[in-house]
Amino acid sequence: MTKLLNFLKNVNWMLWALILGIFAGLVFGERLSFLKPIGTGFVNLMQITILPYIVVSLIVGLGKFNPEQVKSILAKAALVMVSIWVVGLAVIWCFIMTLPAHDAGTFFSPALVAAAPEVDFVKHYIPANPFASMAEGNVPALVIFCIALGMALISNQKKNRLLDVLEVVGQGLSVISKKIIAIFPIGIFAMTASTAGTMSAEELSELQVYWVVVLCVGVYLMLVLLPMLVAALTPVKYRDLIMVMRNAWITAFSTGNVFIVLPVITEGIKDHLRKIKQSDESSDHIAEVLVPIAYTFPSLGKLTTLIFVSFAAWLTGNQIGIEQIPNVSLSAMLSYFANVHIAIPYLLDTLRVPADTYQLYLSMSVLTAKVVSPTTVVYIFAFVFLCIFINRRQLHLKRVRSVYYLTLLSALLPAFMLLSFTANNYLGKQTKSADDAIANMVISDTVPAHVLSYVPKAYQSGELSLTNIDVIKKRNLLRVGYLIDNVPFSYFNQKDQLVGFDVSLAHRLASDLGVKIEFIPFKKPQLAEYLNKGYFDIAMSGLEINIADLQSVRFSDKVLELQLALLAKDHDLKKFADKSALLTLDKLNLAHVEYAPLLKQLAQQNPKVKVSGINNLQSYFKHPERYDALVISAEAGFAWSMFYPEFGVVVPEGASLKYPVGFAVAKRNQDLLSYVNAWLTIQHTNGRIEKTYDYWILGKGSVQKQTRWSLMDELEIDPNTLIDKLKF
Repeated sequence: MTKLLNFLKNVNWMLWALILGIFAGLVFGERLSFLKPIGTGFVNLMQITILPYIVVSLIVGLGKFNPEQVKSILAKAALVMVSIWVVGLAVIWCFIMTLPAHDAGTFFSPALVAAAPEVDFVKHYIPANPFASMAEGNVPALVIFCIALGMALISNQKKNRLLDVLEVVGQGLSVISKKIIAIFPIGIFAMTASTAGTMSAEELSELQVYWVVVLCVGVYLMLVLLPMLVAALTPVKYRDLIMVMRNAWITAFSTGNVFIVLPVITEGIKDHLRKIKQSDESSDHIAEVLVPIAYTFPSLGKLTTLIFVSFAAWLTGNQIGIEQIPNVSLSAMLSYFANVHIAIPYLLDTLRVPADTYQLYLSMSVLTAKVVSPTTVVYIFAFVFLCIFINRRQLHLKRVRSVYYLTLLSALLPAFMLLSFTANNYLGKQTKSADDAIANMVISDTVPAHVLSYVPKAYQSGELSLTNIDVIKKRNLLRVGYLIDNVPFSYFNQKDQLVGFDVSLAHRLASDLGVKIEFIPFKKPQLAEYLNKGYFDIAMSGLEINIADLQSVRFSDKVLELQLALLAKDHDLKKFADKSALLTLDKLNLAHVEYAPLLKQLAQQNPKVKVSGINNLQSYFKHPERYDALVISAEAGFAWSMFYPEFGVVVPEGASLKYPVGFAVAKRNQDLLSYVNAWLTIQHTNGRIEKTYDYWILGKGSVQKQTRWSLMDELEIDPNTLIDKLKF
């Protein structure tokens, strides 16, 4: 019995909880999604002591030093931190350069034209109200306040009374943390099982190139660079360091949260220093002070998210060049002083990468945290150990062990890079082309339809020019005019079916009328003629509502509001990024299908600008060399870039302009217009327009989600039957 108790006492339950959680997720799949709230509850439980612990440890740690010691410690800590940043950034950029050559397009997102978030350093680092900072969880501002108070106490003769009380409070918080850690394997199992059970294969395969780079960088930083630097420069052995970090690393990996393990890191460092007989009061205080500081400032874990920014640029065909690295690195270091969720959109905007790719990061943030958080834990351990021993003047290179580890980490870098490069090149060739999703989109709810490629002679007599709801119902047919290849509003998919945003709404309108539908093609200049001669009842194809056409047709109420943009070759996008730079070009030839009045006015105001009308959008892609850019909506431009990935979309700064689109009817058909407007009000209210927009414009749901694989589903085991058998 004693042996069993000793065995259970020595078992690393966190590791076993992690392993069993993964196993359970693979076996039971989505059935374990109910465990997620349990894991979240344990994370919240761990956070109970964190903010008070930071306050106490910083004030006590700094307050017990003398002024000369503090200056020396913080100066050396800054040197170590900057050195790790420089080395770490160099490693990260080495791996980013292993991304293969790639061209791709993406669906539009409103985030594309949203203003870049400003990094408010004052709000994050100046604690106007330290109590509010604590309540809001604003760690950087709280740390600044605690550092200021701790340093103010250094020369105070009566400081020991306060410091003794705070030290007792800190010991109490440490006991609470250890008690929670003792039962935390339950939380780790719950989180790991729910994540492993609900994570879809599509989520992994969609970003497989990104994951190769992230995993290679993460493994290299966590198991090679940082621990080997510590082993090479300090008395701490490599294997011992791995064992010391183990529990904090597993917890951070399972929860994706570094904040909750800060006390574990501090106590782990102090315990190990006592174990190797390198502990003293000064080293303990350094650990207590530097752990929260290391967490507050950008860590190598945070900096690994630069990989996503670079991947986003690569994914949209704008791979970062070597000449951009210094500027991107500087922007990253400044922006990462704020929150990651502020920094990434800011960096995407800096690189002129469509900001909607940030949605990819959010969708994969749970998985990304599995690398970022453990890397941050290892970084904090390495940083604090190096700072402790540099203050003790025990850093040295004149040892066989130092040469061995420095040589090994240098040799393993190109090996890991080669692995990443080889895997990425293979996966890059296997990646599906960008137009697969949009070319295979279909309309879910349809009515019997007939798609024509011409105007029937029977319609050309003009006898059908007067149309109303009663006539449409009597003939049992709604005739809809459409523009050919007007992606994503009306176009033919891979199965040669007419689909798109407006086509989907046309089917819905016909369904509500209880009639069949017929689609008749037209070109934009023919709109007024075809409508007023009765060739079709209504035109539905992403039509711009403009003043010029109001003289000849009647438009419905606004269906959507689109963003005007320019589409051009990827390498030309930079010169169109700003309105003032755009107008300083020697000449500018803009192609367009719509927007004639607006562009005519622009050409009159700027003699260097020439506007060229074209019959359809395909004409531009057949002869792009004839024009500098195509004036198009950003929504349509991004859809076209999926078919032609060498093209990109830009909204020039200072030239943001939106315009409404709607349906069109003949001037005399007021009855039909009134019906359509009332119908649109209903569709907006019940969410049909929004749902259709999300699918055809944003691409949400364009790839069908499959049920998560599990062993029980594979073996076709019914859980209820299994329980009954176990009871028996």
